Amino acid sequence: MQVTVTGFEPFAGVPHNPSEAVVRALPSHVPGLPEVWLRTAILPVDTIRVRPRLKELWDEQPGALIHLGVAANATTLALETRAENRLDFRVADNGGATPRQEPVEPGGPVLVGTRLPVDLIADWLDRSGVPARMSRSAGTFLCNQVMYLSLRALPASIPTGFVHLPPDETLAEALGRQAPFSSARAMDGVLATVRWTAELALARRDDG
Repeated sequence: MQVTVTGFEPFAGVPHNPSEAVVRALPSHVPGLPEVWLRTAILPVDTIRVRPRLKELWDEQPGALIHLGVAANATTLALETRAENRLDFRVADNGGATPRQEPVEPGGPVLVGTRLPVDLIADWLDRSGVPARMSRSAGTFLCNQVMYLSLRALPASIPTGFVHLPPDETLAEALGRQAPFSSARAMDGVLATVRWTAELALARRDDG
């Protein structure tokens, strides 16, 4: 079974994105689950170009899809619980676009909920010493857009969702801040998220 994990390229003039760094460092298989392999992709921070790139990933019909992004002011992993049908960019994307108060999908539902087992993941991360929380807002930038689009495009049986990472050491240095979260801890959190999601997908496949 394939689990697809995506990150984003750098944006807003900052030459590093922790989500890209984590995705590039992921192993080819989920630890402890040899029957589950990982497919990774780096998405463009471009509201137009990201759509066909996502479609390529959807067409592969992965067993699960986890999007990763960065939240510059976060201090823990943020497990997003829902996406909003709204684009409202406070900074331009890498294509120069700045949509304001526009829908992701005209006529689509206002909110769509995650299909990742975020309550189980948050509890496990907390007990294992990786700070994490469930979040009710994925923002209104590309992170929210890809979460909304993927949840709308993929069947309900495919676990799909989004996780925001805090700045790692490299990004914190670029921003002139102290790093709230190490890259190693971020990797631990992402691998735990992948494992819980893969186990859910396997259980659904076996039940089906």
